[in-house]
Amino acid sequence: MLKNKITFFIDKIKKLHGDPHYVAFGMAIGVFIAITPTMPFHTIAAVTLALFFKASKPAAIIGVWVSNPFTVVFLYFACYKTGHLFFEDSINALEAIKILINHLESNIALSQKINYFIDFIQTNIRSFMIMNFGGILLGLSSSLVAYFITKGFFVTLRQKKIAKKRL
Repeated sequence: MLKNKITFFIDKIKKLHGDPHYVAFGMAIGVFIAITPTMPFHTIAAVTLALFFKASKPAAIIGVWVSNPFTVVFLYFACYKTGHLFFEDSINALEAIKILINHLESNIALSQKINYFIDFIQTNIRSFMIMNFGGILLGLSSSLVAYFITKGFFVTLRQKKIAKKRL
């Protein structure tokens, strides 16, 4: 099952069109946004940034799926822990983050998830800032890795297509 999902994901990536830099930049934007703790707004933010930076919007949307119901807990916890390295904070912030994650993972309507997210920002602004700082640091490093992997993948893919046409 996991192998089928990975194959499906790779097939979607292979179907992306454009220059390797264009596609890789879109993927990097999507991965960056996926790592940041802004879950209800990932797709909107990724597409907006892809438009602004003239990068591949479909690649940005695919990149956003780094954050999904299976990874969000680990990503948000990593964001908090990374941000916590730079800011002093109490254990209360971690509890507030756990509550937020539980709400975001639940089967409630998207509008309720957005309300919980906004409420979290308003009542736990310090925790939110710590998570965002950590998310930006992790997002930048992850997006650089995603950029170079995606660009290398597309350069190789293009070279194989050119070699096939020559035969």
